[in-house]
Amino acid sequence: MTKHVVVHPRTDLDSVTCVALSGAGPDETHFVPADVQHVPNICPCCNKRLPPDTRVLDHPAGDKGRLDADGKRHAACASMPEAAYADPRIIAEAEDSDLGRAVVPRFTLREVMAAIRREATMNGMEDDREIDLHVTGAMVRIIRGLNANHQSDKRTARQAAEIRVEQVAGFKVAILPRGPVSSALGVVLNERRGVALAIYHDGNTLGVTRYPGHESPDLHRLERHLPAWFVHTAGFLACWGSRKAPKDAPPPRGTPQTQKELFALLRRVFEG
Repeated sequence: MTKHVVVHPRTDLDSVTCVALSGAGPDETHFVPADVQHVPNICPCCNKRLPPDTRVLDHPAGDKGRLDADGKRHAACASMPEAAYADPRIIAEAEDSDLGRAVVPRFTLREVMAAIRREATMNGMEDDREIDLHVTGAMVRIIRGLNANHQSDKRTARQAAEIRVEQVAGFKVAILPRGPVSSALGVVLNERRGVALAIYHDGNTLGVTRYPGHESPDLHRLERHLPAWFVHTAGFLACWGSRKAPKDAPPPRGTPQTQKELFALLRRVFEG
C-alpha cells in the first residue's frame, strides 16, 4: 500500500500532522496548490508520477476536514482514521491552531526532545552517541529557530504599530504593506490591535482575510460584487488568487484592482 500523500504548500500544523499520521516520508509527500480541484497524475512540485492510491489530505481536492452546519471547519487530521490512535493532544493542538484558538501549547520543549529521541530509537538507532547527535541536531535547529522568531517578533511588533488601521462598521481593518507580508504581522495586528480584517496585495494577488478568533464579518456578503473571485465557504476569505494559489493575471475588470478599491467596497457593503 502506498504512503504517498498530497497536501497544500506553505504547510501548517494540520497538514504536517496529516503527513505524520499517514506514515509518509519526505519523498512520498507532494505539495499541490490549493486552487487545484483535481490532483493531476504528475505532481507539479517534483514532476513525479503520483500513484493512483495517493491520499489527498488537508486539500480542497481531497479531505479538507469536517465542515459543521454552523460553518466551523475542523482540522483535516481529525477526520483521518489514524487520529483514533494518535495522542488526542496533537489533534486538539491542530484543531485550535487552525481556528486561531491555540494560546498555550500543549507540549513542552522537554516533551518535544523526548519525542525526537523516541522516534530515533523507533527507526532503528541504537548507538547512544548516534542518538545524542540526532537529538542535539534537531533540538539545536528548534531552539535557534525559536530565538530567530523572537527577534523577528520584536521587529514585527514595531512594524505593526505603523500599519494603517481603519474602522468599518463594528470591526477594524488593516491595510497591509504592498508585497509579501509575514503571517506574524497578522498575529500581532489581531492580538495587540484588535484587527478583524486585513487587506493584502502582492503581485496579482489581492484579497481580504478575517483573522482567527473573529466570528464576523461574514465576507460572503462581498460575493455578488466579486465575480470569479474566490470566497471561502466559511466566509473568512475573499480573494483574487491567494498565497497558496497565486494568479498570473490581475483581477477581472469591474472588480477591485487595488487595496483602496477593495476597502471602498468593504465600507460600502458593511456600512450601507
